[in-house]
Amino acid sequence: MYCGTQLAGGVVSFVIREDPAHWRGVDGDRLPVVLLPGIYETWRMMRPLAHALREAGHPVWVVRAVKLNSRSVIAETRAVVDFVRHYPELEEFAIVAHSKGGLVGKSVMLVPDIGERVRVMVTVATPFAGSSFAALAVPGLGIRSLRPQAGHLRLLAANAHFNSRIISLIPRWDPHIPDSCEVAGGTNVHLAETGHFAPLGSPEVHRLVVRALDDAARAADDGGRTGGAPVPQ
Repeated sequence: MYCGTQLAGGVVSFVIREDPAHWRGVDGDRLPVVLLPGIYETWRMMRPLAHALREAGHPVWVVRAVKLNSRSVIAETRAVVDFVRHYPELEEFAIVAHSKGGLVGKSVMLVPDIGERVRVMVTVATPFAGSSFAALAVPGLGIRSLRPQAGHLRLLAANAHFNSRIISLIPRWDPHIPDSCEVAGGTNVHLAETGHFAPLGSPEVHRLVVRALDDAARAADDGGRTGGAPVPQ
């Protein structure tokens, strides 16, 4: 239901040429957020979460170059890094990501001179251990790169340097990811919501994401920048 509703809304958004650049302007000085959608999604799939962040006072930045997030994690990482380096407003920022976007986000955190600028990353339904179902996908679509045995996934799992700054929100049941969404050394929050896309529209998930960003900002201001991520309540 959520996916269909957002796809329909996305068509309207496309027709009226909605520009997410205006999401950067909000009253207040809360932590900027870089939004990263999942594979074969655009930023439009995360519009409800983006609006919740803006209402809470967080400027939201969309990396248009990511498009459908269908390229390799490395290619999408380059696009995000190039984008962040272009804007001085993103001297410090958070990442909020859905599904594969979280893998791209973790890869961004491992880039020298960029990772230190990411105060926290909050992910929703990100397959940190891959998805066994990806092996059943048609070759050439990019989905098979999310198999648990994929080399880049193993490399990301082995590099836990910034895991303490990652909060993984995990649906109670996810039809697309039968494997673990937990991130070792990070903060793993198991949701009451089910589904791969529906949590993006959940007010409870919105509250958890906003709370996590605000807690991370307070921790940084208090000198706890290198500490673990806060546990949303």
